[in-house]
Amino acid sequence: MAGISDPAAISTGFAFCWRWMFAVHAILEARAGSFALEVDMSAIDLTKYKLTFDDEFNTRSISQTGNGTTWADIRPQWRYDANSDIGFGHSSFVDPSSGYDPFKVSNGVLTITAVPDRTASGIPGSWESGLITTQGHFSQTYGYFEMRADFSNLAGAWEAFWLLPDHVIADPNKAGHWQELDVVENYGSFEKGVYSGIHTTDAAPNVNWQQNLQVYSGLAQPTGFHTYGLDWNADTIGFYVDGQLMGTKATPSDMHGPMYLLANLATQNDPHNNADITKAPISEQIDYIRVYSHLPATTPPVTVTPPAGGTPTASATIGAGADKLVLLISEDAYLGDAQYRVTVDGKQIGGVQTAHSHHGSGQSDHLLVQGDWDKGSHDVSVTFLNDAWAGTTTTDRNLYLDGATYDGADVAGAEHALMGVSAFHFHVFDI
Repeated sequence: MAGISDPAAISTGFAFCWRWMFAVHAILEARAGSFALEVDMSAIDLTKYKLTFDDEFNTRSISQTGNGTTWADIRPQWRYDANSDIGFGHSSFVDPSSGYDPFKVSNGVLTITAVPDRTASGIPGSWESGLITTQGHFSQTYGYFEMRADFSNLAGAWEAFWLLPDHVIADPNKAGHWQELDVVENYGSFEKGVYSGIHTTDAAPNVNWQQNLQVYSGLAQPTGFHTYGLDWNADTIGFYVDGQLMGTKATPSDMHGPMYLLANLATQNDPHNNADITKAPISEQIDYIRVYSHLPATTPPVTVTPPAGGTPTASATIGAGADKLVLLISEDAYLGDAQYRVTVDGKQIGGVQTAHSHHGSGQSDHLLVQGDWDKGSHDVSVTFLNDAWAGTTTTDRNLYLDGATYDGADVAGAEHALMGVSAFHFHVFDI
């Protein structure tokens, strides 16, 4: 997507950020002594979940676009220049090609460091820092999302782990609301606790946003590593710190589609949290980011034995047109076959598809997706719809994208194991 070059658009974005920051800090001032939080000490039980995404940061896997890596460091819709994301607050997010590398991976920890304006990239005068996102590559509907991190207590720090939707739903009330799940936000000058929240276009909960959609979590020992989690269900969303439930809110009506991950260290320069007072590097450390899907309803364990000699491959064609995208698909079948859907540039092609080839046999279904696509890059997604698991490798339904070709040429980065209800994205380029 083309970068943002319209000054009016940039100005509008910053105006929004300022309104948001002042609203947040009004809450901060009132929050410190105005009320005591009732904490439900229920602990999250991860035996009821299945791991679908895991980055332990033992290696570095970050690039501008995310193609071939776990993370992208520039959001395409918010690109500012060749090497930066417009960012928010008092910071731009830069890629190492800018001349400053905000990322370091060492001893299983990702460190993101923000510094005062250092390169020609980004908004002039802003701090330069880093953001990572799975936009266009991994997203999931419902489940448990967790990050273990050590946040900064320096003035100006603004860390966050959050989710945004693959497909944005317009605000029917035209009140400036949107969809977002904030697993955690930390403000360096206010080190007594952290904040979690929900942004929705639903009108009713926005009447009293702080009460209906935000959770504050006090920390007895704010320094050091803590885990921050969000349990997203069809009817409720629970927020966790160190495995303990801190608060639950009702799931809004526009929170029922896949969302992708973002984690960042931004900075602020308002009177309550001013990085320009710190005037020194500000760092955040992330130990891991994990995502789990909810397990389906309990069923008696059934052992599935693959047929001797493997499963015959299946072939099918969907769509119409001169361009030919071939997807190689296989599955682990358990209490039925894996089902999935395919989209190109956000438009579903054909109906719900069913996998047939057993992954362990080394064979794959061949799904031919036809269309007439314009020259340039196109987003392709494969969404696994019906995960099932009863606790063992032989009682586990999974979907595999074993590869793809586009107009006869192999597509790089088009291999992925979908271990839970989730979407995997890759890109094809039409010449």
